[in-house]
Amino acid sequence: MEMQNLLEIGKIVRTHGIKGAVKILSYLDGVNFSIFKDVFVGEKLTKAKITKCQPLNNDAYSISLDIAPTIEAAEKLRNQSVFVDRANYTELKDKLYLSDLINKPVLNERGTELGTVVDYDDYGASVVLTIRCGAVSYQIPFVDDIIEYNAELEAFIINQQKFEDVRI
Repeated sequence: MEMQNLLEIGKIVRTHGIKGAVKILSYLDGVNFSIFKDVFVGEKLTKAKITKCQPLNNDAYSISLDIAPTIEAAEKLRNQSVFVDRANYTELKDKLYLSDLINKPVLNERGTELGTVVDYDDYGASVVLTIRCGAVSYQIPFVDDIIEYNAELEAFIINQQKFEDVRI
């Protein structure tokens, strides 16, 4: 399985019910999880089939996976990321999602590489990017007047002065 075809669609946050279902928090706006049949779970990318999917509230779903037939098996999946092969879903092929931005370089206006995006946090009202610059990591808000994603370069372009002013 090629990692570049995989899209992180959510994270299993806890079990749901007593029959082995899990609650997954969706990372995809406007995509109903009922379209997904085959997924990959965790760092080992364990292949699983979704056997049941029910929407909950606030971008969450209750899903049953063939690899978790019991609540004990489902509990072992807690805090695991869930991925799909975007080639299997036309709805996902030409869209860019936050999880696609991980490991993209960050360049200043002159094209000098400053670091790499290693993580993000979506707080609803705003997204905060974590950028690793050598051995140090910084967090900055993902707002256009500070940092923009350039799809042609497949890199972030950052206003270096504003970066130095807002980074934490």
